[in-house]
This record gives sequence, structure tokens and C-alpha cells, in this order.
Amino acid sequence: MRSLQILLVVSVGVILVSSIPVEQGKRLIKTSEEEPAKWMTDDEVWSLINKHQNFIDITDHQDMPVVRPQDVPTKAIPTTLKYQTTVRTVLNSINADRIEAFVTQFSSYHNRYYQANTGVESQQWLLAQVQESVRGYAGSASVREFEHSWAQNSVIARLEGGDPALASEVIILGAHQDSINIWSSAMAAPGADDNASGSVTVLETLRAIVNSGFIPKRTIEFQWYAAEEVGLRGSAAIAKEYNDNGVNVVASGITDIGIYTDNVNSALTQFMRLLTDEYLEFGRRDRTCGYGCSDHVSFTNYGYPTAMPAEHTLHPQMHTAQDNLAGVSFTQVREFVKLAIGVVVEFGEPNNNIV
Repeated sequence: MRSLQILLVVSVGVILVSSIPVEQGKRLIKTSEEEPAKWMTDDEVWSLINKHQNFIDITDHQDMPVVRPQDVPTKAIPTTLKYQTTVRTVLNSINADRIEAFVTQFSSYHNRYYQANTGVESQQWLLAQVQESVRGYAGSASVREFEHSWAQNSVIARLEGGDPALASEVIILGAHQDSINIWSSAMAAPGADDNASGSVTVLETLRAIVNSGFIPKRTIEFQWYAAEEVGLRGSAAIAKEYNDNGVNVVASGITDIGIYTDNVNSALTQFMRLLTDEYLEFGRRDRTCGYGCSDHVSFTNYGYPTAMPAEHTLHPQMHTAQDNLAGVSFTQVREFVKLAIGVVVEFGEPNNNIV
């Protein structure tokens, strides 16, 4: 499982852009915080993918601000836990069979590459699952596709906050839905661990919240990003639109149990540690992620507070045809669902009593 991501807004500095003139068919790629971005051909981008080199595609975000995590405001982030009884009530709605059924189907597509027919088919199937999940919700819910310039869309489910004073504050839980094979976009990439497991973490959290009848004070969004594997393009498009429109995102968590400590907000990361210690059976350890490693970076760059818990050890067959069901720890997936539910309840805060 790749990552769980959480968001808050300032902008400091601008990304360094190479002076190389734009050439048709090239993408503007950034591989480190220090080096300027470079225009690259598709073959050069695939060379980065072959080498498991993290990168961000900033072709459509050349004026993206560079925000240091320590510059992001943290006033809204909880420093203690106080809704343990409500959290444990929602945890009772987790369905292990439902989790495994989702990963089985989602990883059955030849691949979920963002430009492939099967990438679109898998996204449409995901959309139908999300739409079905919010039916009958006790509060106000909506589901939409976030359209991109490429074939695969991102998917966003939204549970409106029930407190008029807090409903404008948005908490985001996200995971990328696409998969890739490092050798070719045409090759099999079941992506069971990377990142069907992360996708189902977000979906099962939504399902448990809906089934329990919990209504938050703050608005909660559940997001499934397209085109993460080719430079975090889906999440960057969403983060840019939210920044441009002044959306008040107070937390963003991306799902991939370790706690990443780089390119994240320290106060929000400490909140995740509190949740892990209180609600999870697994232990935790801190680790670093590196530049451009997952979608939380998109939101960090646009000035939102983020946190990213992740697996202790990345799947050794990640980005190959062997990333299949056999490598998925469904016990660990359930632990991530518990963590995400903790975020929704403790940070979203109950607007009704379900205990």
C-alpha cells in the first residue's frame, strides 16, 4: 500500500523552471527540490520510471508555489483525542470481506494506466462503487468525477459538514487509483498493493462512515487520484484548483505502518501518531519518503498541511506484473482503515450521536 494523505494555505517561493524552450511532446519534469525542472521526452520520463526515480510533472503547474511544511498554519489540528467511543462504534462497520472483494476486482484489470482503456474502465467501476457506497447516507453526500486532459478521471466523494460554523473546513483522505508496469504502459500491472490496497482503504472508510450514520461537523472529501504514477498529475490538478478557488482544506492524508516525516506537516504527523497509538494494533516507526514520492507532495506544494502514513516496507514487486493479491496484507489494510476512520471522527468531529 503506497500512502494515506491529510491538508491547510500559504504560498512561499516559486518552482525553478529550466530555461530550455518548450518542445512539442515534451513534459516539464522535476526530480529534486534543489535542481531546476527539465523538459523531457516520453522516453526520458520512462527512463525515470524504469529506475524507480521519484519525480513531479509540473508541465501544467509552472507557477506552483513552493511551500515549506513548517510554514503551513496548524491552529485547527487536534493535539488530543476525545471521541474514542464514537470512533470504536464506527470501527464496527468495517467489513473485511468487502475489502478483499474490492481489491480482487480492482487488480483484475490488465492495468490501470492513466491513458489505457482498462485505466478508464477501472476508474468507471470505481466510480460506480463510490456512488453505491453513499446511497442512503444520513447526511448530505455527493460524488463527482474530476476531469483531466487525459483519459482517466479522478473521483471525489464529499460528505458535507453538519455544523454551519465548521462546514467550510475540508478534510481530505486520498489515494491514487492508477497502476503501472515499469517496462511498458502496455504490460500487465495489477497493482494489488500499489495501490488497490490504498484505494480500498479510502473506500472502506467512506463505507464505514456511511453505514454507521456518522455525520461530521467539518466536510470530509474522499479522493481517488488518476495519473499518480506519471508525476502526481491528478492530485496536482486537484490541489491547484482548490488553491485557486480558495478551498479551506484543513487537513489532507494520503494512503499508501510507518509515519513519513519529510515533506509533511509536523503537527498533523503528530496527530497521526496519536491515532496510531490509540486505535491500531500494529506499532509504528518514522521513516522518510524522498522527493515527489506520492500525492501528499502535491498538496504540500500548494500550502496545505499533509500527513502520510505508509507501510513499513514497500512491496518488492511494485510496478510489475507480480504485484498481485498474494502480496497484499489485508490485516494491514484494515489497520489503515481504522487510522482513516480515526482522522474522520477525531478531526471531523461528530455532529450527531451514534453511540
